[in-house]
Amino acid sequence: MATGPKVATSPLEVLRNDGTRAAPIWNKYWGPIICGGLGFLGVVAANWAIRRPLMSGIQTHVLVTAGGAAIGKYVDDYRNEYLAERDAVFRHYVDLHPEDFPEFARKKYSEVLEPWVPIR
Repeated sequence: MATGPKVATSPLEVLRNDGTRAAPIWNKYWGPIICGGLGFLGVVAANWAIRRPLMSGIQTHVLVTAGGAAIGKYVDDYRNEYLAERDAVFRHYVDLHPEDFPEFARKKYSEVLEPWVPIR
């Protein structure tokens, strides 16, 4: 019984997600949190620049934060669609040209590392 992560034996296995690799939960919320936070800080900085109380006009804070989060979500979705299409093109190319992508050869460290010789 093998333990640990599954080791890919072919290039197609590297490009396919068979459900064993899940994206971290943080990836789902990263863009909206950052863009919403930048929007909020932008309104606070604008209030500071015009010498108003930092939290005055709270409706502006809410709207800009929500707008920034929506923009962050849109950018994340666009990026995910772009990367999925790119990976599909890679998979298709590997399917069409299997002779250019041989099976991976497993090597031991003893075959890869050179003998160590100390410097005098």
